[in-house]
Amino acid sequence: MKRYLISGILSLSVIAFSYSSLTWAQEEKKALTAEEIAEAQKKLEEAQQKLKKTVKNLPKVENAGSITGVVTCQKMRNNADAVVYIEKVGENKFPPPAEHAVVDQLNLTYVPRVVALQRGTVVDFPNSDAVRHNVFSPPTAALQFNLGTYPTGVVKEVSFDVIGETPLLCNVHAEMAGYVVSFDNPYFAVTDKDGNYTIEGVPPGNYVLKTWHEKLKEMSQDVTVEAGKATTSNFELKRRR
Repeated sequence: MKRYLISGILSLSVIAFSYSSLTWAQEEKKALTAEEIAEAQKKLEEAQQKLKKTVKNLPKVENAGSITGVVTCQKMRNNADAVVYIEKVGENKFPPPAEHAVVDQLNLTYVPRVVALQRGTVVDFPNSDAVRHNVFSPPTAALQFNLGTYPTGVVKEVSFDVIGETPLLCNVHAEMAGYVVSFDNPYFAVTDKDGNYTIEGVPPGNYVLKTWHEKLKEMSQDVTVEAGKATTSNFELKRRR
């Protein structure tokens, strides 16, 4: 499902337009001072914190437990953006959320870089930069699409009715990259910079817990979740060969 909306860009418009001139300067290849670069990075990090990295429709479960832990990502700048998920819960039949996920385009960057969501979730792709962008996925993606080139102030939508990894690219800016990772059930979490994650509301039972990372090997562990208790499961992810 795709449709075009002309609007004042969601909750991040103020941040986007406050440094739109800086972004435009980058496009024109003008030199930036160290102070300008630091300020742009600060505003980008603030924007990253304002958008959800997970979108799910979590059912209410009596006596639910949780899974928590730390993921260490070897030879990476930090431990952020690894996804930890339960492979199967019951029959893996869960209705998708009505809430849309958002992947914005700010300062020639996808924000957030990684979004995890349930199958059937709609993702909004606003352009909050002062330059035109094109969002598309490669032929190897779980979902193939191409939104065409569009200017600032436009939002386009895609329904992710698939399971798996969908890389995000831009025909205009080759350096831009992001990921949408979609699952059958709502029991997943994305790690923070320190590698922390928590999966809430898990029905008691035995499960296979897995990881996803854009550059590192997948790992899995068997876990048992007890009623009202937190199960700890840590991972150390290594580079793919």
